[in-house]
Amino acid sequence: MASTPKNNFDANDDERGGNTAFLLRLIQQALPKDKLAIAVSGGLDSMALLNATLTIAREHDLKLTAFYVHHGLHIQADEWLSHVEQFCTDHQIDFAARYLDADTRQNAQSIEEWARQGRYAALAEMAVAHSVKEVWLAQHEDDQIETYVLQHARGAGARGLSAMPAMFYKNGLRWQRPWLSVTRAQIASYVAEQQLAHIHDPSNDDLRFARNSVRLDVQKMSSNERARILEAIAVAQNQTQQEDVWAQQILDAHREPHRPEIGECSRLVDLHLSDYSVEQQAILLRAWFASMNWRMPSRATLADLRRQLLSDRADQHMCWRHGDGFAVARFQNAWIAARVLPMGQWFLTEDLQRWVQNERLTLRTRIGGERIRLHPQRSRMSLKQAYQEKSVVPMLRGQLPLIYRDDELIYVVGVGVNVDAPSEV
Repeated sequence: MASTPKNNFDANDDERGGNTAFLLRLIQQALPKDKLAIAVSGGLDSMALLNATLTIAREHDLKLTAFYVHHGLHIQADEWLSHVEQFCTDHQIDFAARYLDADTRQNAQSIEEWARQGRYAALAEMAVAHSVKEVWLAQHEDDQIETYVLQHARGAGARGLSAMPAMFYKNGLRWQRPWLSVTRAQIASYVAEQQLAHIHDPSNDDLRFARNSVRLDVQKMSSNERARILEAIAVAQNQTQQEDVWAQQILDAHREPHRPEIGECSRLVDLHLSDYSVEQQAILLRAWFASMNWRMPSRATLADLRRQLLSDRADQHMCWRHGDGFAVARFQNAWIAARVLPMGQWFLTEDLQRWVQNERLTLRTRIGGERIRLHPQRSRMSLKQAYQEKSVVPMLRGQLPLIYRDDELIYVVGVGVNVDAPSEV
């Protein structure tokens, strides 16, 4: 995670003009060697970033693509998409768009959180489709200060007060905010100078949304107050980076190979969270979730996880549910994170799916009483014993089917082949 750079604007910059030269110089410094995509909403900030980046990209013969995410939340969204697409057509910029499906919103998610998560996922999908490794975002210094003020009002710790990083890695991509040290006023000046057309989202004027109210407060801040907040952000970012290094060292010491073929996302062995303070436990859990690209839980949610799984009454059948279809459980001597499917769905690798289809096998759920022999020289055992032996956590067993040829059990997903089966597997 890169910390926020300082605004080193020089009004006497080169012949392009002080403000414009400053913005272009930041783009020049951040420019990758290969393809680049910019997330564009059609608003003032992202249209300015797209236009300015185009100037530098042409100088370096660098391929530029604009990505638009249609959230389906505004009646004017189709017009906004058309605005961005037309700009790209006029300037010979590659353009791609994705539509979000409101039905994918989880019950526990706010609209804002769903839109943010969906936006990153859609941008990542488009990046893969266009063989792009780096995506730029148009947030700026005022956005950074707004984020700090909101997090401070919520009583956030160092991680929340760190606001937004200038650069980070997510979903196998490098993400940058090259103008995070640029003020909204500087961008507005550039847009006026370039006579750039842009859309205005009316929801940004609705003071019922906390960020919009904070935005007005930030616009009224003195330069000294802004500087104080930016310094506080830098201190928080430094503390967070130190915490991340500490947490990764501990997690790395306890990581063991996990089993993605049955839904596992990660496995930590012999990690005794109770040996750490409550705050340290939260740091470790957040670092673990971040390593799996899971959505960050709130403090209250983390407290619920600790209450469930660190309790003296916790047993191997208990698991903590993440709102996005994941879960965490303690089993044997390990912490196991995994994807948990809805009731009635089974977890099968593509190879197993092809095998079942080609051999015309059937999938069944466990009903009790089934037995399996895993080696010719060993005795038969119950499936419960087999799951224990293969360290299959109880929360996953319901999504791992039994595979039959006619009425003969020949394979148990997560466990292995039944050597008693007369049919060839």
